[in-house]
Amino acid sequence: MRETHFKSLQYLTGIGIFFLVGLHLLISHLSSGEPEAWSSVAKRAASAGWLTIYILILIFGIYHVMHGVRGIVLEFSLPPTAVKALNWAIIFIGVAIFGYAVYIPINAYMV
Repeated sequence: MRETHFKSLQYLTGIGIFFLVGLHLLISHLSSGEPEAWSSVAKRAASAGWLTIYILILIFGIYHVMHGVRGIVLEFSLPPTAVKALNWAIIFIGVAIFGYAVYIPINAYMV
């Protein structure tokens, strides 16, 4: 039952990534102006809405990737202790990546 919940989250995060990245592309790259110009980047970085979108993309993307990697590794027949170690390693690596990656948009928002 627990694996079903994790798999459902895998699907939901994939859908969330699709819509959030699509929203990002539509608003920032298809709107008028230069999306790569520093003034556009600074304007987006100062917005709480963009900060929220970027953090959600990070959360959804990290979960989606880490659960996918876990699923690939679990295709090998691993003993229960190795599965437990893998689960903790995935959690640790995911939290570390999130902590490192979230610094950039939050730092840009605070400036």
